Amino acid sequence: MTKIYAKHLPYGDGHLEEVRAEMELAGVPTIRCIRYKEGIFALEGSHRLALAHSQGVIPKIFILNAEDETAGSCDGFYDRVIAILPVYDFAHVLVLSENDFRCP
Repeated sequence: MTKIYAKHLPYGDGHLEEVRAEMELAGVPTIRCIRYKEGIFALEGSHRLALAHSQGVIPKIFILNAEDETAGSCDGFYDRVIAILPVYDFAHVLVLSENDFRCP
């Protein structure tokens, strides 16, 4: 199982249904994430993750380098918030890492 921590639960304002309609057109979601210690933390796509989980869809995740400023600073942040973040278990995920594109 792969655990992916989302930024927040889906909003109750109807946005989830908008995202569901978009996913029907766009297909499997791709979510930018970082690895921190043993966890995978989504930097976006909380609604897409929730829908993928509820629909049994295998998400595509793109792992950014944690030191990359687009990924944000870890500096213990995830240690402090991990207990309150929603987490989704997936039997399978498709993973691509930013490191796969680095020249040696």
